[in-house]
Amino acid sequence: MAAKKLWTEHYRPRTLEGYVFQTEAQKNQLSRFITDKDIPNLLLTGTQGAGKTTIAEILINELGVDDVDVLRVNASDKTGIDYIRDTVISFAESYPLGKFKVIKLEEFDYLSQSGQGMLRAVMEDNSDTCRFICTCNYEHKIMPALMSRMQHLRFKAPLVDDVLVRMFEILMAEEVQFDPENVSKYVEQAYPDIRKIINNLQLNTHQGVLQAPTAGSEGGDYKFKLLDLLIAGDLRGIRSVVTEQCTPEQLSETYEFLYRTLKKHPTFVKPEGRDAYEQALVVLNEGVYKHSFVAIPHLNFEATCVRLFSLTGE
Repeated sequence: MAAKKLWTEHYRPRTLEGYVFQTEAQKNQLSRFITDKDIPNLLLTGTQGAGKTTIAEILINELGVDDVDVLRVNASDKTGIDYIRDTVISFAESYPLGKFKVIKLEEFDYLSQSGQGMLRAVMEDNSDTCRFICTCNYEHKIMPALMSRMQHLRFKAPLVDDVLVRMFEILMAEEVQFDPENVSKYVEQAYPDIRKIINNLQLNTHQGVLQAPTAGSEGGDYKFKLLDLLIAGDLRGIRSVVTEQCTPEQLSETYEFLYRTLKKHPTFVKPEGRDAYEQALVVLNEGVYKHSFVAIPHLNFEATCVRLFSLTGE
């Protein structure tokens, strides 16, 4: 029996033309690297699922770097000095088959400070024959002295509407029947993690039909329920779900989710709800700020919800 293909890999862009950029300037910059057939050492940062790994592979592919000249390392698994010295440095110092070698270090922010320190000299000593492409989510964890040796490119997820269009294209290519409103919910639930959105669509497609998202569906979570409650104008229901189901760590995601989706509440959809919406953003911002240091995060969230109630008349 043939293995089921993964949509995330099958539809991963292989060229710059297939990648959805937020700015033309960033696309033009990467295009110049390909035209010049060379790249500097690169640090690619951005949120999870924003396409950093995809860009790294596109560059390797379009520059024509042979596989034998590429070392791919997940730094979250290989964090020690011994691996850096025995594998990474040895690879960097060996002679390339082509013009230069490429060391791609994923999740670079997981690499220990001592491991990062060892790479400073390696980048300089082997600059003629080796390039580094490092990806990470948290740039503040990278040593300034090491960051200064790389060109820093920050990536954001494509606009929500562009992501939605791309999901429609994938589903049509797979000949899946779908309700556009359901696709929109899958996008809202996981954005900006595009990889997770695609995975959820595949997980919830059965016999050629995309199932309606629910909190109990495969790949689903409490945000599907929150979205339904928000559209129904039920902030009190959101307060109950979050209080009962979310861990303190998930509250940060909940604040961000509400920030992205708050306009779906009936009060804020109406033109006359603009002022109330702007006041709601201030309330959310204060809730997020306090979340980082309060003793009881759930109490802070509930207090934030109470302040939102007054803006929606609940």
